[in-house]
Amino acid sequence: MSRPFAWGPCDCCTAACDVFAALWGIDPMTPVRGYSGPLGALRMIRRAGGMPALAKSLAGRAGLRDGHAVGGLALSDAPGSRQSLLICIQPGLWAGKSKAGFALVRTAQQGWHLA
Repeated sequence: MSRPFAWGPCDCCTAACDVFAALWGIDPMTPVRGYSGPLGALRMIRRAGGMPALAKSLAGRAGLRDGHAVGGLALSDAPGSRQSLLICIQPGLWAGKSKAGFALVRTAQQGWHLA
């Protein structure tokens, strides 16, 4: 999350998955990596049926279980097109990539973790 925001290589979804991969050796975004720019991200999300559907699909493909856990991923509470993936850094605290660096939030929606 220390790199500058860039759609595709280090954005609001890939950054959390990069941290997850560093922790657990599994990159849930492997099937969709390679997109670039906001239009590429939007196309990928729309093809999947929206951000919640994309996140659930990627988590399932990676063999993750539903629920919140430290080191797990979660979908942000932001409305609509502002949703992103977060990484849980302690119970009740998630970090997510932002255009200014990263942000800490205290609430998240659906989450996924390793068994």
